[in-house]
Amino acid sequence: MKKRISVFLTVILLCLACAFPVWAETESRLADQAGLLDADQKESLCNTLDEISEREQVDVIIVTTNSLEGKTAQAYADDYFIDHGYGQGEDGDGILFLVDMGDRNWAIATHGYAIEAFTDAGQEYIMEQVKPYLSDGDYNEAFQMFAMECDDFIMQADEAEPYDVGNLPKEPFDVGANLLIALAVGLVAGVLITGNMRRKLKTVRKQDQAASYVRQGSMKVTRSNEYYLYSTVSKSAKPKNEDSGGGSSTHTSSSGDTFGGSSGKF
Repeated sequence: MKKRISVFLTVILLCLACAFPVWAETESRLADQAGLLDADQKESLCNTLDEISEREQVDVIIVTTNSLEGKTAQAYADDYFIDHGYGQGEDGDGILFLVDMGDRNWAIATHGYAIEAFTDAGQEYIMEQVKPYLSDGDYNEAFQMFAMECDDFIMQADEAEPYDVGNLPKEPFDVGANLLIALAVGLVAGVLITGNMRRKLKTVRKQDQAASYVRQGSMKVTRSNEYYLYSTVSKSAKPKNEDSGGGSSTHTSSSGDTFGGSSGKF
């Protein structure tokens, strides 16, 4: 009986020993430590992050926290990426998005191939799409938007050139806003045209020169002079070279790894 129990316990220990490495390798790509999402939102976002990460072979990770533990947002994001074993392939390809609710910080950490795929200009563009949702407290929409942008950016880097200065995604066409603009322009143009037509119907007009009010032959000018009064000078700034810059800036994390990334507040 004791022998059977011993064998049974040995089998259980072996099973646990085999299972542990698998658990370590499949660390969740969503760590909502700040509790910003409900259960359904977490499940949906996890599935999205896993699908993109496995298809593109680049980890896309989202982390929320209530405390940076005395670190900067950038340092926290870098360390979290390394400490939790993220990154695919030999170079540890991956991108991590951190949201700190303590001081309302955000940070992006890119590693391996993601440094090339997510340039500085590209990260700025992504956050322009994401930050409005963060500021409004719509965290699920913000994270879904981040994941979709990451998918687009990685595919762009794989198939052509990474999005960068002068090569950023085009803004979607807003039918409603553009219709209102068109109506406003049409209204202003209509007012100007009809106003001009009304002015042409008047028989009495203001004259710019006094000579128009003088009876012909009643006055003879013997002397005239011209005096310089003032001049108007217009200046415009010299256009900046839009081709300058571009690419990805990098830094070294506390672990000695090279990261790209950016950070800010929302």
